[in-house]
Amino acid sequence: MKNCESIQESLGAWLDGELKQADAEAMRLHVDGCPACTDAQKKLLKLNVAMKAAHAPAGEIAFEPFWLGVRTRIEEKRSWTTDWAEWLRSMIAPPSLAWAVPAVIVLLLAIFSYDNFLPGRGQRNNFAAVESIDAHGRSVALLREDETKTTVIWLYQNPEGDNEATSENAKKGPTF
Repeated sequence: MKNCESIQESLGAWLDGELKQADAEAMRLHVDGCPACTDAQKKLLKLNVAMKAAHAPAGEIAFEPFWLGVRTRIEEKRSWTTDWAEWLRSMIAPPSLAWAVPAVIVLLLAIFSYDNFLPGRGQRNNFAAVESIDAHGRSVALLREDETKTTVIWLYQNPEGDNEATSENAKKGPTF
């Protein structure tokens, strides 16, 4: 095995023709008889072929058809559906989508609060005209309006200090 390791280390030099005649003959005999060294030789030969192909000069490139194709693409008129699809695709791209989400939220808020932006359109009257409240001498009054389903509760203190409807004495201090 140690002999195979030394043979495989000098396999590249042997394939490049850098070894002396006697050493090259010994390498050839060993490689022909050893399957592991034969596999290493095949791999190295494939690598050499690939390296030579990579360093081969490129053939002549015909630039005339290339520039003719570029000019044709620039001058051709695209249909409106293609332009629209490209615009839509660019709007769905992540950076545009990041701006689209807040824009849609603002648009929805504007639509749902449309009544608040135009005076006199769809507004409710938030005031109730109350001529009298019968609180029966208590410090609580209740107003219910069935049309708007509104219930209002007032807590108040009698400014005169007397309570005509009840025989109880009014407590001094704030009433909550």
